[in-house]
Amino acid sequence: MKKRFGKRRRPGAACAVLLCLLLAGSVLGCHKEKSLETENPKYVIGIVTKSRDSEYWMSVCSGMEKAAADLGVSVIIMSPDTETDEKAQQQMIDSLLKKDIDALAVSPIDSYNAKEYLKKAEKKHITVVSYDTKIMEKGVPYIGIDNEKAGRDLAEYLAGQMEEKGSVGIISGNLKQSSHAARLKGFKDYIERNTHIQIAFTESGYSNQRMSEQEISRLMKEHPDLNGIFATSAVTALGIMEYLEDQPVLIATVDAQEDALDAVKKGRIAALAYQPGYEIGYETIRYIVNEKKGIKQPVQKIIKADLKIKPKN
Repeated sequence: MKKRFGKRRRPGAACAVLLCLLLAGSVLGCHKEKSLETENPKYVIGIVTKSRDSEYWMSVCSGMEKAAADLGVSVIIMSPDTETDEKAQQQMIDSLLKKDIDALAVSPIDSYNAKEYLKKAEKKHITVVSYDTKIMEKGVPYIGIDNEKAGRDLAEYLAGQMEEKGSVGIISGNLKQSSHAARLKGFKDYIERNTHIQIAFTESGYSNQRMSEQEISRLMKEHPDLNGIFATSAVTALGIMEYLEDQPVLIATVDAQEDALDAVKKGRIAALAYQPGYEIGYETIRYIVNEKKGIKQPVQKIIKADLKIKPKN
C-alpha cells in the first residue's frame, strides 16, 4: 500500500469553511450565520485562496480579515479543499463574479488560465489582483514575495554549505503555478551558473503535498550520494525530513509554517525562505483599497522573504 504523510490540519481557523464574511470593522470569522449591525462597507472584495487547510493559508486569511477591519471593507473568502483542485477554484471565481463585488483577489492554481475570468471581470468593472502566486497576464497586479529571488537565495546558501560541489535534487510544486516555477528557476539558474554542483533530478507536481515514502526511497536509492534537496513547498520538505531522519542531506525550502521554522532551529532543515502569509494577506487588501481610491501604485507589491538558516555548529 502506498503510504503518504498526511497534511496537518488545525480546526477553527480563519479559512475553515467555504465562505467567510467580514463586515466593516466587525468579524464574522467562520460562523455560518451571524448578524451584525454595521455601517455600509466602502468596498466588497471577493477573495479566492488555493487551499484552506494549511497554516500558511490560515495566516493569509487572518491578515486579510485584519486589514478589512482596519480599512472598513467587506471580504468574501472562498477556498478549495486542496491546492490541486483547479476546477473548484474556477467555480468559486465564477461565483464571486456573479456577486456585487468591487474587486477580486486570486491566488491561482493555474497561473496561465485566467483570460476568461479576467474578461468577465473587466465587463463588470471589477478590479482583479493576484497574490501569493502571479496571474501570468500582462497588467494584473501581484502582491507577494519575489519567488525567483527566494529560490536563488536558497541555492546560494546551499552552495556555500556544500562548498559548491556535490549534487542536489529538486522537488517542485505544480509548475502551472508561477510561484513554484519561479522558485525552481531561481534555484536552478544560480546552481548552474555559479557552482560545480550537479542537479541530480527534478521532480514536480507536489503543490503543498508530501511525497510518499516509496517515492523518497526510490530517489535516495537512485542517488545515494545526494548532498542536498530543494523543495519549493515546506510541506514537501517536512515529509522528506521525516523520512531522511539523521541522514546528512541538506534541505532547503520556502514557506511560513511553524513546524518548518522549528525544524530550522533544530538544524533538521538547513534553510527556509520565510513567506509571511499574514503580511501578504494584509497588504493584498490594502493594495486593493488604494487601487479603488485611485492611488498610483507599482504593478507589483513585493514582500520581503527573510532567509532563516540552521544554527551554526
